[in-house]
Amino acid sequence: MKKRLIPTILLIVYSVILVKVMVFKDVPVIRIGPLMLNFGGTQEGPANLFPFKTILPYLLGEKGLIIAGLNIGGNIILLVPIGFLVPFVYRNMTWKKSLALAVGAGLAIEGMQVALRVGIFDIDDVILNGLGVMIGYWAFAILARMESSMKRKTITIASIIVVAAAAAFYGFIATHKRQAPASFRTGATDSQPDRLDTGKAEIPQGEDPCGGTGGTGQIVSLGNNSITIKRNDGVNEIINLTVKTTIKNSVGSLSQSDLKIGDRVTVVVMSNHIATTVLVCNAQIRGPAK
Repeated sequence: MKKRLIPTILLIVYSVILVKVMVFKDVPVIRIGPLMLNFGGTQEGPANLFPFKTILPYLLGEKGLIIAGLNIGGNIILLVPIGFLVPFVYRNMTWKKSLALAVGAGLAIEGMQVALRVGIFDIDDVILNGLGVMIGYWAFAILARMESSMKRKTITIASIIVVAAAAAFYGFIATHKRQAPASFRTGATDSQPDRLDTGKAEIPQGEDPCGGTGGTGQIVSLGNNSITIKRNDGVNEIINLTVKTTIKNSVGSLSQSDLKIGDRVTVVVMSNHIATTVLVCNAQIRGPAK
């Protein structure tokens, strides 16, 4: 019983961290040089019930290697400690039981997001989360086979280091939390958003809303409640606007009629190409709509 105490405590602690990160998206903005990564916020839109619908574009590199790596890798890696720690607590774990745990963990995370209205259900996230659990179990199984040459104490210490490192990383970025006028919205624990995000901070008047990035693209066409932008990767994308879409430049709020062809913009897109925010970069500054 005593041998299971430490793994049990570690499993509970990591599970709490996992819920904060993957369900409530309680992850601060991270600065990597000029790049601002924002994993937080809620997601809206229809559920994805078709396997690989959101994974495939990332694998094909349609949304960039950084975004793809963070979304796919994040959903896998964060669940690895669960698959690794559970066999320490439940000694009769088999690969079949681990597979059931993998599916259950993925469904639980997605289900909580929907129930708490902080995210959408995506079957691809269930697949990636489940794969993470299985990788953790396989890692445990490999170490268990090496137990004849390694004391169980060594394996336990290894598990403590893994979870402690994850907790320390989360604590570090939490204490270095920064807000920025523009940042990449990766949705690392939810594979829908992949545009630039403004965060919740107000933009100081006169400051470039795009943070000097030049925006996510340039408006090449205007439609009825929509704009078409030529993204920085050269792809044209139709962005739908609604009455809830916020449009701003460095002077203040704008209306849809203020948007012009040639504007460099940063957009926050959740799902179905619906924009929640459109920021007009300082390349073309006009006053707010009267």
